[in-house]
Amino acid sequence: MTWKVKLWKVKQIGSAVGQYLNQPLFDTKKPMVWKLSSFWYLYKIQLLEKCFNQDKPSERHYTQ
Repeated sequence: MTWKVKLWKVKQIGSAVGQYLNQPLFDTKKPMVWKLSSFWYLYKIQLLEKCFNQDKPSERHYTQ
């Protein structure tokens, strides 16, 4: 693994922990997820949806 991949993983985990700790406590539209494994599962789904909905194509595949 390169250092860029390791750094990306650290950033992703840090972002997930930050979102877990900053969940709204009494929001009826989006209830707090207490179980960490359930939160991690939902976080990964939301991350995939966010990446899928991006309009910008990856520039790495088009460079020569």
